[in-house]
Amino acid sequence: MIRNLFLDLDDTLLLNDMQVFIPEYYRALVDKVSSVCDAATFTEAMKLGTRAMFDNDGRCSNAQIFDEVFFEYAGCARETLMPLFDAFYAHEYEQMSAYTEPDPYAKRVVDAAFARGLQVVIATQPVFPRSATLARLRWAGVGAEVYPYAIITSYEEVGVCKPHPLYFRTLLERLDCPAYECLMVGDNPEADMPARALGLRTFFVNRQRRSAPAGLCDAQGSMADLARMIESGGIDAL
Repeated sequence: MIRNLFLDLDDTLLLNDMQVFIPEYYRALVDKVSSVCDAATFTEAMKLGTRAMFDNDGRCSNAQIFDEVFFEYAGCARETLMPLFDAFYAHEYEQMSAYTEPDPYAKRVVDAAFARGLQVVIATQPVFPRSATLARLRWAGVGAEVYPYAIITSYEEVGVCKPHPLYFRTLLERLDCPAYECLMVGDNPEADMPARALGLRTFFVNRQRRSAPAGLCDAQGSMADLARMIESGGIDAL
């Protein structure tokens, strides 16, 4: 029986093509710090810090490893940049919602999960601050101020990225549950579906930009399909 639902965020709950979102995000952040930091240097430091998070093996949080790498190359002091970062996520980051759109079935999926008594985890890539992740949940219409999520992964709290097995093991350990009681839902066959190798059930959200190779997931379809599967109890048959 499925007791825990792991939901990816970007392009799962929230329609958010990262090929569009990330360049606009970088552009807005560069504008915010332009008075104190060279744009090209800052952008390269951001890319290096992000790459370090994806390479992290759990030795420290992603926030810590990002800071280690980013501030080595940024050419600007932490005490100068951090107040600007905090202000950016409190204000300008909200404007990034213009590049996203809520999935029309996201709320129905989350409502159905809680109605069935499932623990719900927001299993997004932990490469953003928690404030930015909470903002995107609001944009998706499933904000944490409304729903009591068991875990929301962010770069402050997690030290490894999907598809590293430790990412999924960390969530299982925090929930203290066996893998076979969990369903991982996501749109990325490379990042989300490897959860299946650890014993989690998997549902691939087919956005038509990509499809899951045969045998990579237990089920696939739209978010509407997932909502109906949760409502009917069909997820227990996966």
